[in-house]
Amino acid sequence: MSHAVARSVSSAAPQRAHALSAHRAVALIVAAAAMGVAVLSSWPDARDLAVQPTDAELIMLLRFMAVVKAALALAALGVSAWRLGHPASPALTLGYTLAPALMVAAPIVIWQMAHVALGAALFHGGFVVVLLALYADRGESTELAKAATLRLRRAQPEFTSASPAAPR
Repeated sequence: MSHAVARSVSSAAPQRAHALSAHRAVALIVAAAAMGVAVLSSWPDARDLAVQPTDAELIMLLRFMAVVKAALALAALGVSAWRLGHPASPALTLGYTLAPALMVAAPIVIWQMAHVALGAALFHGGFVVVLLALYADRGESTELAKAATLRLRRAQPEFTSASPAAPR
């Protein structure tokens, strides 16, 4: 019986470590994005380079684009946080950390109407970095996704058709 208890305790430790490393990954990405936004927002020429509020349609279009970019950035953040919850090489860790940070900073810069071109460059640069990281990690991340899917299938109760046969 003590062997079964030891096995359940030892299997819980990697799950706690996985959750802890995922929290660290998200915290690191958020901190990097916040630093980038703070630097770009406090840039001395930010007010001079801002889009003038005379063209309401342009501002509405740019803010809509910022919202779309924010949604894509959140998806990249989710993928990166999931992947960084598992062991990865230092180069992949850097890629999975840098990409969402760039992508999250970009919509904020665009929404503020300061450095719109730089915001677009940040977003597309981060998008390229996340695609390169996923391409470099394609074998390992595919195996992790398959294992996660298999765990989910095992955890879900099987529903069988227990309805009685239709009367004739």
